[in-house]
Amino acid sequence: MGCHIYMPHRRSASKWDIWLYLNVENFESEIDPQFYNSDTDTPFTNCMTCNVLLTDNQEYMIEKAMRRVPNLGVEEVIFEYAMCMSCAEDFRERMSKSSIEKIEAYFVEKSSGYVQMIDENNLSLSLDNCILTKKAKDECSEYVMNAHCRGDKMLYSAFPYMISDDAMDEISEMLSAETLDELDDFKSKHFNGPPEITELINPKRLIPI
Repeated sequence: MGCHIYMPHRRSASKWDIWLYLNVENFESEIDPQFYNSDTDTPFTNCMTCNVLLTDNQEYMIEKAMRRVPNLGVEEVIFEYAMCMSCAEDFRERMSKSSIEKIEAYFVEKSSGYVQMIDENNLSLSLDNCILTKKAKDECSEYVMNAHCRGDKMLYSAFPYMISDDAMDEISEMLSAETLDELDDFKSKHFNGPPEITELINPKRLIPI
């Protein structure tokens, strides 16, 4: 089963509604293992922020940042988390208005005319290339994958999608000092492991997009 996605050109968008402009036939499937918790190799069970159980009709986002280790020929997780929609919205509300407006305008501009086929049996169709720059995942030193889920199901629309290192660098230039302070606080609160791990986490990558 597949669906055809088209992102029309819009001058403005707001919050998570940016994806509601899609002319798309939504469907769902089991959560793909690429979006499992890497520590347990099972689906995420709780929101990282409020600890609510991600069951039944609870909608949430998964964000997973990866980096390549060329000399070892492997990829490793930089950070990953699941966040319920309520907490994600609260987080975005704490970011500066100017940062949010710039990011949303960037998404609308770069994904204008975006067309792809998504098929639950061939997830690579939506994760092989950056939704914003079209850069191939294999060419990225770092990239972020995002998914939208409800309970034990992954929802397909514009999600899931991949964002390249180039796109993340461009987005980071749009962040105000207020937003950067908020992201630093978020990192300190939720990613407080060993220094060799936390030093890899760039707070500019933590925006729930």
